[in-house]
Amino acid sequence: MITHYSGRLLSLAAPLIALLPVTTVYAQQPFDSSAFNISGAEWRVESYAGQSSLMLRNGAAWLKGSHFDNGTIEFDAAFSNSTAFPGIAFRAATHDDYELFYLRATRSGMWDATQYTPVLHGVYGWQIYTGPAYNAPVELAFERWMHIKLVVSGTRANVFVGSDTVSQVIPLLRGPGQAGEVGLVVGPGSAHFANLVVHSENAPRLSGVVPQVRDSTPATIIRSWRVSSPFPESSIAAATQLSNIPGGGTWSTLGIEERGIANLARLAGNGNGRNTVIAAVTLTTQRAETLRMRFGFSDRVRVFLNGRLVYAGNDSFAMRDRNFLGTVGLFDELALPLRSGANELWFAVSETFGGWAVTADLPDRSGVRVSP
Repeated sequence: MITHYSGRLLSLAAPLIALLPVTTVYAQQPFDSSAFNISGAEWRVESYAGQSSLMLRNGAAWLKGSHFDNGTIEFDAAFSNSTAFPGIAFRAATHDDYELFYLRATRSGMWDATQYTPVLHGVYGWQIYTGPAYNAPVELAFERWMHIKLVVSGTRANVFVGSDTVSQVIPLLRGPGQAGEVGLVVGPGSAHFANLVVHSENAPRLSGVVPQVRDSTPATIIRSWRVSSPFPESSIAAATQLSNIPGGGTWSTLGIEERGIANLARLAGNGNGRNTVIAAVTLTTQRAETLRMRFGFSDRVRVFLNGRLVYAGNDSFAMRDRNFLGTVGLFDELALPLRSGANELWFAVSETFGGWAVTADLPDRSGVRVSP
């Protein structure tokens, strides 16, 4: 069967229908609030470069009734060579949990001109999901229409940007993992959108070369964390001792993903001022010793060993210099003075935007038992 959302019917010749997977086509022209849930700092429907379009600034337009899992999403976008991040959200379980592909106007031709990231509990994760599996050096067009197409199948996706050749292969989608809404998004900045067509299909064909990304995760990485309920960062801003979750709360267990990083946004968002969690492990040793630890975080961290503050750092976007991205890696190092028996290692990690994360490696952990 072939159905349509509104406007014209997109159909196949009847004899072919029995030979093809069941598909659903949502075609929308023009944009209006009867077909989209639109919110943003500014939006309007207007003619741009010869096409009826949606001008959207710092917002999103969600296609009502869309239920997309696998298939093809196509649309046209136009934007200026200034700060603008137009993109497409899909498989949205809620408007805070979805897959996201977007363009960075100011990075045309550079390694991170494109970005794929899951958005979880309203938190973008681009500081975690970075490199050839998530970015591509695409040349972007400005002040004119550029066609963008995504082909999504299972845990993979192909992206075409202004070309019939695959611009980016996303080898592993990390979002909600279920069918959901489709939405046009931009923020920061503004863009015009036109000609959105969503074509659901059971098993679309993928092409392109999957990027060969070397797994640099050390064997000695901490692989599982106890993670607390969120609480306000202000409650520990001056703390030099910490032995309980501020305000109470409960613990959950969270495993690591690519490059040994735990995405803390999988468990909760950072809204309502509750922007901090404790990620904890217990290190048990038979004797007192000093243990080397490499670690990374986003955005800010206060590290406590057996209740005592041993480190505080800030890796927020542009914090160290104007080009500092705040991406996560094993960039910092501590010498941990362990006592005989169980030692509590707590990372109080605070998030503003871009990725809520922690990672830690114990290169010399022989004889030390690590447990969540």
